[in-house]
Amino acid sequence: LTNIRAAEMSATPRWMAPSLLCAAASGCFIGLSSLQRRDWCAQLILSTTVVYGLLFGLLKMFGTVPPGVPAPDWRERKLSTLNALILIVGSCLCFSEWALYEGSEGWISRGVSFWPVLFASLFVGYLQWDVLWMLWHSYRAIDELAHHLIFIAITHYVLWGRYFARPFAWLAFTELSTPFLNERWFLQSSGQRAGKAYNTYSLLFALTFLFTRVGGYGLGLVDLWLSRELWRPAHWGLHVVIGLLHVGYGLNLLWASKVVRAAQRAVKGQHSQ
Repeated sequence: LTNIRAAEMSATPRWMAPSLLCAAASGCFIGLSSLQRRDWCAQLILSTTVVYGLLFGLLKMFGTVPPGVPAPDWRERKLSTLNALILIVGSCLCFSEWALYEGSEGWISRGVSFWPVLFASLFVGYLQWDVLWMLWHSYRAIDELAHHLIFIAITHYVLWGRYFARPFAWLAFTELSTPFLNERWFLQSSGQRAGKAYNTYSLLFALTFLFTRVGGYGLGLVDLWLSRELWRPAHWGLHVVIGLLHVGYGLNLLWASKVVRAAQRAVKGQHSQ
C-alpha cells in the first residue's frame, strides 16, 4: 500500500496543488470583491488583479532577465516596484485630501474621500495577484504571505464600510522602501553584492523602511488612538481591523531587526571601499 501511495503521489503533476490553491484563492478574492457596495470599486479591484497577471505575462514574453537571476522572481519584483510607485503617488494625493475631512470624515466616510478609495482598490488588486503568484510558485515566505492576507482582509473591509480614508495615506507611504529593496535584490541576485551600488541601496532601503514602516506607521497608530472618539461608533468589524493593523506593525518591527543588521553591514562595506 505504501508503494502504491508513493507511486500515486509521484504520478500527480507538480502543478496540481498550486493550481488548486490558486483556484480556491481566486474564488475567495472574487467573493470578497463582489461584496463591495460600489460596483466600480469591485470592478477596479478585480481588473487590477487581472492586469498584473497580464503584465507578468508580457514580462515573460519580452522582458530581458539578467543572467543568473531567477526569472519568475525578477518579474514579480518589477511589478512590486510598479505597485510601490503607484502607491507613493497615491499617498501624496491622499494626504492632500486631509484638508477636506471634517469631523469623522477621515475615519467613517460619508462619500467625500476619493483618492483613498481609488488607490486602496489598486493596492488590494495588486496584493491579490501577488498572493496568487506566491501560491503558484510555492513561495515559502510565510511572514510575507501573512502580511499580504492581513492587508487584503483589512482593505476589503474598509472599502466596504468606507472606513479609514485618513490612515490609508500613511499606510500607502510605507511603500517608499519597496523600490530600494527590489533594486538591492536585483544586484544581489546578479552577483553584484560586493559593489558600492549594493551597499548604497541597502542603506537607502534600511533608512526608508525605518522611516516609513516603523516611524511613520507608529505615528499613524498614535494618531489613530488620539482620534478614537471619531471611529469608535463604527461597526465592531473595524475594531478587528485595528487589531490587524497592530499585527502588521508587529511584523514590521520583526523585520526591522533584520533591516538594521543589513544597514550596519552596508555602512561597514562603504567604509571598507
